[in-house]
Amino acid sequence: MWENINNTLMRFRDSFRREAAFKWFVIVIVGLMVRSDHLGVTSIVRELAINPKHYESIIHFYRSTSWKLSKLIKTWVGIVCTSGLLYRVHGNPLLIGDGVSQAKEGRKMPGVKKLAQESENSSKPRYIRVARNPMVICSAQ
Repeated sequence: MWENINNTLMRFRDSFRREAAFKWFVIVIVGLMVRSDHLGVTSIVRELAINPKHYESIIHFYRSTSWKLSKLIKTWVGIVCTSGLLYRVHGNPLLIGDGVSQAKEGRKMPGVKKLAQESENSSKPRYIRVARNPMVICSAQ
């Protein structure tokens, strides 16, 4: 299993201009895979037993200019489309998603959009920020 994960992560290497950013990417992805709670970067640091002095380095990774989200998405789509694991209907990939909106706290986050609150409760904020669910389209093979 780890060999497969390593091979998949190595396919992202060309998406990063700097080696250090790629290494932090691998650490973050593995940390997200093994964490037992959902407390963000703190979970990654705790689960991988990373020295807490590197917390700021992980935070900096998210703001780094050595990678672009669009390039990571393109690489991921390529990996998924060539994996042979997609379920296809009439040659087209079948994508299943849910409509769950989960509020986000930050103000500037890639892949997050601002939506009007649907609740009638006046104690809730007028707007919430939720993760975008990008449509991934693979060409028919």
